[in-house]
Amino acid sequence: MSASKDEILRGSIYRTLVKLGMPLAISEMAQVLYDLANVFWLGRIGKDAVAAPSSSWPLISVFIAAMSGFLASGTALVSQYRGASNEEGVKKSVGQVYFLGIFTSIIIGIFGFLTIEFILRTIGIPSDVLPYAVSYSRIFFISILFISLWESFRAVVSAAGNTILPMKLNIAGIMMNALLDPFLILGIGPFPRLEVSGAALSTLFSRFTVSLISLKLITDGSIGVKLERKYMRPDMKIIKLMLKIGGPLSVSWLMDGLGFTVLTAIISTQGSIALAAWGVGDRPMNLLHFAVIGFIGATSIMVGQSLGAGLEERAREVVKKTMILIAMIGTTGGLTFAFLGTHIASFFIDDQDVVLAASQFFLYMGLTIVFFELIQLMGGVAQGSGHTRFMMVISLIRIWLIRNLLSYVLGPGPVGLGIKGIWMGMSLSNLISGTVAVLWLLKGNWWKPVIGKKEYVI
Repeated sequence: MSASKDEILRGSIYRTLVKLGMPLAISEMAQVLYDLANVFWLGRIGKDAVAAPSSSWPLISVFIAAMSGFLASGTALVSQYRGASNEEGVKKSVGQVYFLGIFTSIIIGIFGFLTIEFILRTIGIPSDVLPYAVSYSRIFFISILFISLWESFRAVVSAAGNTILPMKLNIAGIMMNALLDPFLILGIGPFPRLEVSGAALSTLFSRFTVSLISLKLITDGSIGVKLERKYMRPDMKIIKLMLKIGGPLSVSWLMDGLGFTVLTAIISTQGSIALAAWGVGDRPMNLLHFAVIGFIGATSIMVGQSLGAGLEERAREVVKKTMILIAMIGTTGGLTFAFLGTHIASFFIDDQDVVLAASQFFLYMGLTIVFFELIQLMGGVAQGSGHTRFMMVISLIRIWLIRNLLSYVLGPGPVGLGIKGIWMGMSLSNLISGTVAVLWLLKGNWWKPVIGKKEYVI
């Protein structure tokens, strides 16, 4: 299933998108299926347990945004240097991705563990949800080092064109996680009933296991990409490149996380029903997102290697064809969620107030989810090409000046439509920002390779 360099640069675009993208999509969809199973088991405890991961995850994403930006910059550098046949650049990029990932994850893990309860209280998480959210978050921050090792592996190996191996390892970890969940959450057999903490602990154990396996594979040189200790020493030239490419991504994702934290506070004004409905609604819709995220990841790899090889027109054609695929999948899937939302919500939780609010979420978000996916494609193209500044600006505007403002005004604010108004504001932000993303993908100057510039030559 992995695509060779020649296929990426000269083969059929649709066939290569499938070869690279299907393992990415399967891997991410498996993660969503696990999240759905998580919601199912937590739903056996009650709406407060379901609301806990939804209320804490936006804040957690704030902490990991900086680390994620560096990993994404590694995708751009590894793919473009591989396309340019610059193996020294590939090796240096791999080493620095791991160095920065480990360094930032340790700092983030310690700081997040110590401050999360105070921050969750400050943003107004309801008191019935707060204890669950705190315990879930603290265990997550313990596991962030192992998540960093795994995500570093996935970023550099996928960028080199091998997406099947990360898929296999990820699915193995998810299966381990899913098998542990009911035992640790509900206390089946000899296991204690840990509820939300049990969900977080199963994730910690599975990520620890997968990260060790991935570290063994990338250090023994058997998979075509090798991590060598000498390249993990801080290299300011490479770090500067990663900051230039990953900095805007980190700022974008950091502000995205902060924006979601504000959105969580806005949703929290409507109580635990709204938070639970968000959790029940958002996770199934992630199935649609991860059905296309494989093609987005494949596009990022193909764009990076094509630009590195000087095939700029090839990169532009890849993006156009991916837009067509995403439009077809996003429209079909979004309409399905819009019309079947009540039935989907009823499967996960037996609380009619939550079901009603979640069905409204499915309706409004389903009608505009295709525009959200086009925004994600813009991010993937920016990541592969290294042109990340425009995406950062649009992301900030989308989150702070459009989504949160509209969600507040239409929801708890002056218009006062309540929960339904919040969902309407979120869907309108998708529509507006997605239109801008399409214009950038078709007319922007992202197709100029960054490693051709003097400061990017190694």
